[in-house]
Amino acid sequence: MYRIVSALAVAVTCLAAVGAAHADQGAAAYPDRPIKIVIPYSAGGGTDQFMRIVSERASRVLGQPITILNKPGGSTVIGVNAVIGAAPDGYTLLVSTNTSYTLIPYVMSPQPYAPAKSLDYVATLGQTSMVLTANKTMPSDLKTVLDAARQSPGRYTYATYGVGSSTHLAGEVFMNDTGVEFRHIPYKGVEAVTALAGNQVDLMIDGINAAGTMLDAGKTQALVVLQRTRSQFLPDTPTLVEAGYPEAAENVISYVMATPKGTPAAVIDKLQKSFAEALRDPGVLSQIKAMRTEAAFKGPAQTQAFVDSQSALFKDIVEKKNIKF
Repeated sequence: MYRIVSALAVAVTCLAAVGAAHADQGAAAYPDRPIKIVIPYSAGGGTDQFMRIVSERASRVLGQPITILNKPGGSTVIGVNAVIGAAPDGYTLLVSTNTSYTLIPYVMSPQPYAPAKSLDYVATLGQTSMVLTANKTMPSDLKTVLDAARQSPGRYTYATYGVGSSTHLAGEVFMNDTGVEFRHIPYKGVEAVTALAGNQVDLMIDGINAAGTMLDAGKTQALVVLQRTRSQFLPDTPTLVEAGYPEAAENVISYVMATPKGTPAAVIDKLQKSFAEALRDPGVLSQIKAMRTEAAFKGPAQTQAFVDSQSALFKDIVEKKNIKF
């Protein structure tokens, strides 16, 4: 009996070693076929445009074609779950804005997915800052707006892309940090932008890349960028620090790449190095700058730290305001 058990133990150990060897071999050969990137937004949006620029260069670095697959719907849940359910081999990747990892899982009930249990982070690839904009009938300086809002809570309205969206939570964080209360008016997608330009609402927080068109056209005005240093895309707009709120939370829209949980470390390492190289290409940098976005590369560990900090920020606001879909 002892000999049988010993033989079985040896066999199991050998099989495990063979499996590990095959996994290592597969990782070393990666990639040997086309790669698919799932984007949980419609084609033509900021995330889609950014990734089509960057992935074209990364595919040359990796030596394999990269296909963009748009899977919008369910506040990004459909696309995220499509990746979570894929094989953890590096051939199905997810690129979404940071809210898919830091916000959506915590405002939907029941929880649609648990990022920590379902995904491994590859990198943060780029970002666009967020800006508080106002319609043209509003005062042009932030102090006047905030003073009036404190005197009459709910006097001013702010548009968002919907309850639980990044624009909604950015607004809640901003109000919490500045001690004011705007009245939330949720819209479906870009209707929020046209409502602001049409003076149907007073304010909106959005990414600079999305807000830029109306700002350039003179239909809206920028009051403050939600960061501590001035944006190269809105050099004349003051920052949170300049506005007198150095402790207020910064808000950015980041493009984060992830893979299904269990993807080999060697595959993740090759992916993050390849996309980092793509983001050093002058042609790529020029194209993404034209869409008011900037390269902001962070590796797996830095991305995890960023996701953790953002999750803590949003969880606090979600619980404080009792925000639910």
